[in-house]
Amino acid sequence: GEELSQPTLKPLFFNGEEALREVARPDGLWNWALVGPDPDKLPLSGGGSGSIEEMQDHLGAQAISFGLLRMTFGTGHTAKTKFIYIHASNIDDENAHIFSMRERSQALAKAPLMERAVQKFHQAQVKVEITRAGECTLEHILEKLIKVSFHDQAFLTPEKFEEAMKAFREAHPVTQEEQEKEEEAVKLIEELAPAPENHEPEPEEQPPKEEEPTITKVRKKVRVFKPGDLVLVWSEHTASWNDDGEVVETLQEPSSHHGVQLNPGSMKVVYANGKRFKWVDPQHAQMLLKPSKRPPAPPFKSGNLEKETHSIFTEWHVRYFELSKGFLSWWKSYEDMSKGKKPTGAIPLLALSLRVEGNFFRFWTGATKGTMFSLGASSTEEANEWARAMMDHSHYVQAMRDHLENKVTEERSTSTRSADSGHHHRHHRGHLEEN
Repeated sequence: GEELSQPTLKPLFFNGEEALREVARPDGLWNWALVGPDPDKLPLSGGGSGSIEEMQDHLGAQAISFGLLRMTFGTGHTAKTKFIYIHASNIDDENAHIFSMRERSQALAKAPLMERAVQKFHQAQVKVEITRAGECTLEHILEKLIKVSFHDQAFLTPEKFEEAMKAFREAHPVTQEEQEKEEEAVKLIEELAPAPENHEPEPEEQPPKEEEPTITKVRKKVRVFKPGDLVLVWSEHTASWNDDGEVVETLQEPSSHHGVQLNPGSMKVVYANGKRFKWVDPQHAQMLLKPSKRPPAPPFKSGNLEKETHSIFTEWHVRYFELSKGFLSWWKSYEDMSKGKKPTGAIPLLALSLRVEGNFFRFWTGATKGTMFSLGASSTEEANEWARAMMDHSHYVQAMRDHLENKVTEERSTSTRSADSGHHHRHHRGHLEEN
């Protein structure tokens, strides 16, 4: 399979066998991995080096999964390593999709096969069943482990576990730092989730009418932006510049809109992540619009793909996906999106790592903490098209993050130099073309 990823030093695996093998190694880079209920294919569902806490984040992502957790207690030659077999489901969670009795019994029938398949990688000292996310805790797992460990009970303490985790993180500082950086970046980007493509932006709430500009003899140079131009928009509401405007239309003829007369050259500007718009008269453009240095977004893409879910069986469900401004969002169907329903999921594609195998592509991102996604297209060409488009959007969102970080830095250094030197702008274009 072809692998496309942004340079990450984080160890990533794309199938259950690779991942479980890594967890089974006493010094493996991952310390947990979960797979879906298919003992032959072992479809990877999630994993990582963040141990129990990270696994807890993942549990809601799939209804049922099985796997291994490696726990070390203490450091040096006295360290003890234990392997725990995990059978996790959300059967008892309040938000569990109510499983029928038949489904529960089918899941249980699957369990022995899964246990045999997973324990081939490493014999586990204890089996822990987790039926709701709240049970995925150090206390719950330790309690089970202590019951079966007669000789080294004294060793199995939260303190010894933390000591070993600290040593593990120090041995892999890159992963730790990278994770923190990614979390910061995700926070910066999360607010930028775009409105669905067919969403009609609302007109801006009208501020009280300003005095009409008196047209003096000396006409000041009028700035007209053209459709596609990215602009900063002055917001009366927050009395600040918003860096998310795009000019979508420029009038050639005079016209009226909702009873307001518009002069030729008036510009329709969409802003607020595609949720609002306003018409700007060329006379006011100087006061209300400024050219933006943010990177241009790659083309929008949408369509149906199959998404892998691990419930009683590993199943594929068709979902409607949109790839827009660095985010991948999905709904149960195109109709749900058209009716204005909230997307089931929306992920910023920061730190994307992706592998294409035939019609399928699997990916990890910085925002999805320990959860891997598997999607299916109707052909290899289509899978590759989606993969390439996702990488473009990932580079965009990375460039956008740099842009926002630069802006924060610029705002901090109360700059005497003209911030308009265009330096950052060049930096971004370069960044986008290299990739």
